[in-house]
Amino acid sequence: MRFYPLLLLLVITALFSTNEAIAKVDDKISPPADFFPIYDYQNDWLVYNSHYKNYVPYSQGVNESARSVSLSIDLLKNRRYFLLIKTEAEGYLFLNGALQQRLPSEEWLKLNIDSLFRSFKSEELLLTVYGSSGISGKKVLLCNQKQKNAAGIVHHSASTLINIKPIPFSQFGNFAVMAMLIILILNAWIFNLNPLSFVRLINPLEYFNNNPREQLSKINKPYSNSIIFFVLIDAMLMAFLLLFFSTNDLNLFSVITILTEQTNTFQYFLDFLLLSGIFFVLIYGKFVLMSVVGNMLNLDKLVDTLFLKIIQSAYFFYAALFLIVFMLGFNHTSWFIPLKPYILFPFLFFYIGRFISLYVVTKPSASFINLYLFSYLCVIEIIPLIIGIKFAL
Repeated sequence: MRFYPLLLLLVITALFSTNEAIAKVDDKISPPADFFPIYDYQNDWLVYNSHYKNYVPYSQGVNESARSVSLSIDLLKNRRYFLLIKTEAEGYLFLNGALQQRLPSEEWLKLNIDSLFRSFKSEELLLTVYGSSGISGKKVLLCNQKQKNAAGIVHHSASTLINIKPIPFSQFGNFAVMAMLIILILNAWIFNLNPLSFVRLINPLEYFNNNPREQLSKINKPYSNSIIFFVLIDAMLMAFLLLFFSTNDLNLFSVITILTEQTNTFQYFLDFLLLSGIFFVLIYGKFVLMSVVGNMLNLDKLVDTLFLKIIQSAYFFYAALFLIVFMLGFNHTSWFIPLKPYILFPFLFFYIGRFISLYVVTKPSASFINLYLFSYLCVIEIIPLIIGIKFAL
C-alpha cells in the first residue's frame, strides 16, 4: 500500500510531461491562425540517390547529412489548397529544379496551389528545400484557408433576427439617378407640349424619311419650344457621359480643369448643369454655322432639315450610351477599365455614319452626286469631328 502514493505521483508527472511535450510539438507545427491543416508531409520527404539516379524515400539513419530534401506535390488533386513551408534555419526553395526564393528562418511561406498549377501547367510538382542537414526543422503542410467571415456567419445563423442592410451607392450613382429623373421629366414635358412632334422626333424611321413634303422642319423650327427642350436633352446626355469619363480618370477635352474638386452628389450635379449649358450653346452654335455656310452655298432650305436630323441622331446615340452606362455602372463596377483605350471608336463610327446617312437622305433623288451638299456636310460634320478628336486627346 505504501507504494501507491509513489506510483500515483509518477503517473501524474508522466501525464504533465506528455501534455507539455505535445503542446510544444503542436506549437511548433501549427500553421498561422487563418489556415487549417489538412496534411503533414513530414513522412513524405525524398532525397536524390545518385546510384539509382532517381528520388528515393528519406531514411532517418542514412540521409541525415543530406542538405537537399524534396517532396512530390500532387497539384491537380490538391487544388484550392495552400502549401505552407517553414524552416528553423535559413534555406532556399526550388520548384521543379529552379530556384524560386530564399526561405527566412522561422517564417511561414504560403504558396497557392491553384497559382502553381497555372504557372507550371503540370499535375505534379517537385518541391525542394535546400538548407540545414536532414529534415529536422523543415515543415511543409497542406492547408485550407479559413473564410474570414466564417465566424460572422455562424454568429448570425444562431440569431432569429433578419439583418438586411441597403446596398451602398456611390456619390456618382446617386447623381446618375437624379440625372435620369431630370431627363425623363424633360421627355415627358416635350410629349405633353407637342405629342405628335415628340413621337416623330424619337422615331428612327423619321430620320431616314427623305420626302420633302413630310419633313419635321415643316412643323418644327430649330427655335421652337419642343426643339429647344429636345436640344437640352441632347446636351444633358452628352454632359452626363463626359462627367462619367472624367470620374473614371478619362480626361477628355481637359474637362477636369473646369470641374469642381469635390466628389459629392451636389457637386456632380453642379458640374452636370455647367457641362449641359456648354453643350447647349455649342449645339446652337453649330446651327448658326450651318446657317452661314448654307447661305453661302445656296443650301439655306436644307439647314432646318439637317439640323433636326442631327439632333435626332444625337438623341438616339447618346441615349443608348446613357442607358448602357447607367445599367452597367450599378451591376459591373469595373466594366469600363478595359475599354478606356477604345472609347473614342464608337464616337468616330457614329459621326462618320451620320455624315454618310445625312448625305443619302437629303440628296435630291434626280442627281447622282451633289458637290455643294457634300462640301456643306464636310464643313459641318467632318471638320468639327477632326477638331474634336484632336482636342479630346
